[in-house]
Amino acid sequence: MAQSSIITGQYVELTQTPASVGDRLLAAIIDYVVLGVYFMAVFLMFSSMLDQMYIFSDVAFIGIVILALFPIIFYNPVCELFAKGQSLGKKAMKIRVVTIDGKSPSVSNCLLRWLLYPIDTFFTGFLGVVFITFGKHRQRLGDLAAGTIVIKTSSTQYDFYSVNDYNYVQQGYEPTYPEAANLSTKQVDVITRTLYNPDPRRHNELVYKLAIQVQQYLGVQVAANVYADVFLNTVLNDFYYYSSTIEV
Repeated sequence: MAQSSIITGQYVELTQTPASVGDRLLAAIIDYVVLGVYFMAVFLMFSSMLDQMYIFSDVAFIGIVILALFPIIFYNPVCELFAKGQSLGKKAMKIRVVTIDGKSPSVSNCLLRWLLYPIDTFFTGFLGVVFITFGKHRQRLGDLAAGTIVIKTSSTQYDFYSVNDYNYVQQGYEPTYPEAANLSTKQVDVITRTLYNPDPRRHNELVYKLAIQVQQYLGVQVAANVYADVFLNTVLNDFYYYSSTIEV
């Protein structure tokens, strides 16, 4: 399965699996079905209301169509912006949109993808499918312009984790393990890639084994009720906290 390596703002390499053409097409079909059902429901509801009020006319008909189409037009950018890169179809197919460095898409990212969607699909005979099929990171034109990538997600809570989500950036953060400052960037890279492991079948096993090794290396004691993934993320937070507060 093809994978995509990205470098975060903390200079840590993350390996993620781009969504396939099939996954993206099925997600789009699901979205079209949902939107089609919504359109028909809204159209029939308002048509019935106006018909009962005996004011059904060409102007009213156009108004109903516009009212029904408006949410549909902005469906994708709104979902990607407020649902962490996932429409209903993408959520069903377990894929999502992220920026090329693994962050949640911004307003500009979502708008660029949305504006270029017609060029990738309807206007050029689905040229985007060609780019997704043969591109290195399976990006359509909208993704290339917006600096985004559609990736497959895992079944763990860490399938979507960006640098902005780390607790160390929060005001008043107090580190738990001062020993984390002694980690090297290569060791942090190993921890991060393990937490981002795209294979859910081995995720828990690898995280557990690595947590034991990190505890032994740092010489720290961890309470029995602290999960391995929580411990590793705390270590990462502490490392970034100390890295960001080093005086030069």
